[in-house]
Amino acid sequence: MQETKTVKIKKCPYCFRQIANDDVGFLLRADGARFLSPALNEVVSPKTDLAYLYFWNAMGIPEEQVDANRTYIDNQIMTELNQELTASGHDLAVKHFDVDSYGYSFHVEEGAVTLYSNTMICPFCHNELPQNFFKYDMLMIGLAGSVASGKTVYLSSLMMNSFDVMQRENLTVRNACGNPNDEYRMEMERNAERLLRYGICPESTNKTFRKPIFLEVTYRVSEQVIHMLTAIYDVAGELIRESAGVGRTGFVRHMDGYICLVDPAQMHLEHSFITQKIPDEARVLEKLHLMTREEQISIQRMSNDHGKQVMNQDDFLREQTVSDEFIYERKADAILDALRTGVGDHELGQKYMALTIAKSDLLEELGEIRGFAGSSLLFERNRPVYGFMDMDHHFLRQEVLKQIFDQKVFRLQRNLDDYKESSLFAVSALGCETENVRLEEGEVAKAVGKVRPIRVEEPILWMIMKYMQERGWLE
Repeated sequence: MQETKTVKIKKCPYCFRQIANDDVGFLLRADGARFLSPALNEVVSPKTDLAYLYFWNAMGIPEEQVDANRTYIDNQIMTELNQELTASGHDLAVKHFDVDSYGYSFHVEEGAVTLYSNTMICPFCHNELPQNFFKYDMLMIGLAGSVASGKTVYLSSLMMNSFDVMQRENLTVRNACGNPNDEYRMEMERNAERLLRYGICPESTNKTFRKPIFLEVTYRVSEQVIHMLTAIYDVAGELIRESAGVGRTGFVRHMDGYICLVDPAQMHLEHSFITQKIPDEARVLEKLHLMTREEQISIQRMSNDHGKQVMNQDDFLREQTVSDEFIYERKADAILDALRTGVGDHELGQKYMALTIAKSDLLEELGEIRGFAGSSLLFERNRPVYGFMDMDHHFLRQEVLKQIFDQKVFRLQRNLDDYKESSLFAVSALGCETENVRLEEGEVAKAVGKVRPIRVEEPILWMIMKYMQERGWLE
């Protein structure tokens, strides 16, 4: 019986080129297996994957840091292999179509040895495609924020205990990475485990494109079961600012939506309400010489404009020379400006925006925040057992956050009006303070007390919900 095949075309989540399911290659793992056929032995011998190497080098990773010594097969190699297998009388290598997932698997047999793989790779960049890639729609989310806004910790908090914070009675989330042995996936899972067990925070990302985190989301409503994929991209703050719209940040325009993290250090908070001990004047003056004259003038101007000192002690007590980008990074809307430049005003109208105050636990005891009616809703940790989120409380929080943003961050209207849909959030990946401790690997940030995240999943679940609603899946 002839195999019935369906051609599916999707956008690669790495290089963003259109790819067909029958064009995919495969990542192989021979585990030392040897064959009688010299052609098969050649295929299973690791070699430099130039397509993979050049992709990651173009995304900012030096060649010597890219592990491109891999075993893979693409359509061209498979054609050449089968020509040699035919000539030598061996069984041919085949690609089997999976009618359920619309994907393919590869296998070749010789005697009692079978080489099999269902880890599909893009035919252009040779990156591994997620599970069920050709079966389900994919929502792409860019997690953006200024330097040290907590993006990597945010992702680790989400991943703790197998995405436990995102699970509901009618909502299931699981890792959909196509390669269980992927080093980046294992690194992120180790980070999540260290954060959960020991409260140790991962290091922040550098100026490079990172592999996305792939999720498979299953949502049950009435008699309907909805499946979709979600890819979350960790966007290095300094990269998106320095190269907005060009080179390595071109991928940003392919996102369906953005979660933009605002650090409390970027808010216009009154210095007298900072609970940490304020350094004495001599200590401030001792460190102030590290700043440029322009930065000192900028600090003085902000103090005069707001009638209070808006920089906290961490801004004064910088142990290294302050760079030119320091004052720029104080602007909470810097990333929004970079996104607008990179994506364009017209394209913004096709994107979601979840504007999110990160590390919100730092605001809980501030009198100027508690002065907003309903502010206690911002620090709720309860999560519903059913549905995406408590929508009643979500709408109430919107009203509180609108006031806080307008008075303490920036005017919302000019920053959010051009997006398709937007919403405001206040979350905390840790829900507690941190302290620097020295371990064998060096100095790390460690949670003080138990890690108790504050609704860290809500920006992503809100965007998933909007994505489903737009497609009529929740009617």
